[in-house]
Amino acid sequence: MSISLIQTQTIATERTASRRVRVLHLLVNFESGGTERQAVELLKRIDPDRYDVRLAVLRNRGPLYEEIEAQYPNIPEFPLTSFYDANFVRQWRRLRALLKQERIEILHAHDFYSDMLGVVAARSVGTKVIASQRNLQQSDRRSHQLGQRFISAVAHRLLVNSNAIRQHLMTSWKTPSDKIVVVRNGLRDFSELSCGQWQRPTHDELCRELGIEKESKLIGAVANLRPVKGHRYLIEAAALVIRQIPNAHFVLIGEGELRDEIEARAQRLGIAKHVHLMGYRADAPKLQTAFDLSVLSSLHEGLPNSVMEAMAAGVPVVATSVGGVPELIIHDETGYLAHPADAQDLALQITTALTNERESAALAARGHHYVTTKFGMQRMINEVENLYDELART
Repeated sequence: MSISLIQTQTIATERTASRRVRVLHLLVNFESGGTERQAVELLKRIDPDRYDVRLAVLRNRGPLYEEIEAQYPNIPEFPLTSFYDANFVRQWRRLRALLKQERIEILHAHDFYSDMLGVVAARSVGTKVIASQRNLQQSDRRSHQLGQRFISAVAHRLLVNSNAIRQHLMTSWKTPSDKIVVVRNGLRDFSELSCGQWQRPTHDELCRELGIEKESKLIGAVANLRPVKGHRYLIEAAALVIRQIPNAHFVLIGEGELRDEIEARAQRLGIAKHVHLMGYRADAPKLQTAFDLSVLSSLHEGLPNSVMEAMAAGVPVVATSVGGVPELIIHDETGYLAHPADAQDLALQITTALTNERESAALAARGHHYVTTKFGMQRMINEVENLYDELART
């Protein structure tokens, strides 16, 4: 082989190696949910030397966009009103044109509605598509179930964040196992959230902010105020707990359509002074350190960020045994598990955790060690980048 031919092949190899894979991320919005948080953290950290990353959204609203606006300015919007109207066809055509114009190789959709638009548009132009499922089910509506089945069949890869969802897809939709990729959520800055000198002062600061005695027991719940998060059962459990622990206060962080209903239920149960709805808080992970106990009362889950962040903060956790939660919490080893939709069992686990402080502290320490060694953010980034590399080669 001639020297010139060897040089030409070497240059071609170097160009191939240095070529950045073009990836378009598609989200529904930037509201303060777990899906959106994980997407934003991923977008912050993907290696720009290896990947040419673009961003699009169905509607550009929500506080999380501020964190990446400088990195991804002027992002295109594809507002959907339905899957069954002329506007869907219009947005499909717009997205299809963008994929062709920008020569996108991989479309990474992050949630049900962006999955639906993304798989249809990407498949029509030969772009590889990664769909994401971060909950066991979108809802009980048949249209959502049919949509999830369609997405599972059409996407090149399905990215899930727990083995529970992987098993659900294989069992319910007969999705081939080699199409499903499990990438567990990544923790944000857990080293700054660890238990220690910050916990008690932060607890006292939060008590002062709420206008309650610093001796109060703070039970925190970081979850959007939506039916799937099970706040109805949490408030009913709170009434039972307060009968036994009169200085217990329940601190709810998050926004959603159930705010008025939750306030009314607390009022009817006579515990309104013990239930504090704080709305959206950008400092929610730090506030975990203020809690004596963190609670999740969800009816369905993937792999909940709030549980991971509470464990990383060294705070005891009570959570319902749904979805991927048992992949984080082993009952009486790294936390406490309660039956879903069961206010009495939830109250029992909360009371047990608060009245057995030494045991709860030991569980919290084991939980802290587990999540901080197994769920680092860079691990998640590496696994997603490996998925991009695999698809780019095929």
